[in-house]
Amino acid sequence: MVQMRWLDKVFSFFKQSPESSLKNEYWNALSSSEKGERGEKLALNYCKKELGYRFVAKNWRHQRGEIDLICLDKACLVFIEVRLRKAVALVSGVHSISQRKKSLLRRTALAYLNRLHERPKTYRFDIISIAHGPCKDYKISHYRNVALF
Repeated sequence: MVQMRWLDKVFSFFKQSPESSLKNEYWNALSSSEKGERGEKLALNYCKKELGYRFVAKNWRHQRGEIDLICLDKACLVFIEVRLRKAVALVSGVHSISQRKKSLLRRTALAYLNRLHERPKTYRFDIISIAHGPCKDYKISHYRNVALF
């Protein structure tokens, strides 16, 4: 049998080493709910450490709606939607929110505000988009005061 070492060299680029295949398994090994939970933890740490927000609530539900994170930024109440996407996704996290989801977020936020004894003077909606790579790496983008109309 004739060996074609040059052909092996050409296709060696596509072969994965055992270490890289283990790294690629990090996000793939997680279920969708585990990925969401991991994304929310990353977003919460980002809000606390980088933005200086104070944590109020997580996964607050009303009827069919859910708000991922609720935080305080000075005197402003911040409702945060967390979007976790692959870095190679065609649509970014901020653009993946449909009109139906926006409407549901508005209704859920108003239900939360109606349950408060003292309403804050201002509130807003933020989106934290997390783009994850094949390994444990990720990039966080914060979109402040997003209009849900």
